[in-house]
Amino acid sequence: MEWSLAHHRLTLHHPKGEIYWVMPSGYEMPSPAIRSLAEHVLLTPFGETVEVLPADSAPGDRTAVAFSGGVDSAAVLQLVEDPLPIYTQVASPGGLHKLDNALLAVEEVGGVTIESNQDMLPKWLGKGRGFYGAAGWTTTSILLAEHFGLSTFTDGNIIEFVYLRTPNGHGTGYSPRDYSATQAAFARVGLHYGMPCAGLTEISTTKIASQYRYAMGCMRGEDGQPCLNCMKCYRKLAIQGTPIPTNNEVERAFGREWIPVLASFLWARDNHGLSHTVLDSVERDYSWVDKWYPRSIEMIPEHLRAYFLARLDDFGIAALEDDSSLVNWDSRVGGS
Repeated sequence: MEWSLAHHRLTLHHPKGEIYWVMPSGYEMPSPAIRSLAEHVLLTPFGETVEVLPADSAPGDRTAVAFSGGVDSAAVLQLVEDPLPIYTQVASPGGLHKLDNALLAVEEVGGVTIESNQDMLPKWLGKGRGFYGAAGWTTTSILLAEHFGLSTFTDGNIIEFVYLRTPNGHGTGYSPRDYSATQAAFARVGLHYGMPCAGLTEISTTKIASQYRYAMGCMRGEDGQPCLNCMKCYRKLAIQGTPIPTNNEVERAFGREWIPVLASFLWARDNHGLSHTVLDSVERDYSWVDKWYPRSIEMIPEHLRAYFLARLDDFGIAALEDDSSLVNWDSRVGGS
């Protein structure tokens, strides 16, 4: 597959369309190995096979965080040493998607903003717009590896994505995924991939990222304020201790047989007074929800582990000693 670079605009010429990133001043064409890893991460989720070319070592030793402007990736900034937040700014937001709050969040953390149309690739391939695959959000960071001297690439994926994702949604049942192939692809180029929040829920990431004013999950708000009319606002504000009234998105989700991220709703119900006719009658052991799942250390590169564990201790987040409540978890609330 061919790449080109003109006036800081890096372009991957895919048969379905041109994917581009507007890079910083002084940016140079990345090496073949780095380009092959970016292609692998970007295209593998769509069934395309890309051989990752080997490289002897990383171009530097810094850790990149694929920063979305949300609470989970903001928490990563507190869990790794000397992080560089890199935000992929969607070139043409669709529907109700607004960039205002994410850009404020990036400015607050001193991050780098890169405009790209990467989210259009899935649409060209017959799927919904977005960032696909475990490491999809890190594609931009990979392409900046040599420019910024990066060796490690992280994102904000949480336990509901990594260990509790079933066909019924995130956080609906214990279903661990194997990410070793993704980690091996990075390692072939001398790099590392990790998910520091893989063993944590939003309960913990909200606690860890509490110092940030603009980090939020809502992509519809403006001027640093959430929209207060979507599912993410309903859940995240309840977790923060300020429940808001229900809305159409909440009612649709709570009317289904399985409720994604149910454990966080139940925690907010019992700790912050969240109330809903569906939630009020649910009884479930969610004792895992405010703990750290030790198995997830597998998703943290070895050189990050000591600092990471020390930071968990700083925030008072204990390890889950008995994982039976997690392994036996399911969020089915309707049906027979």
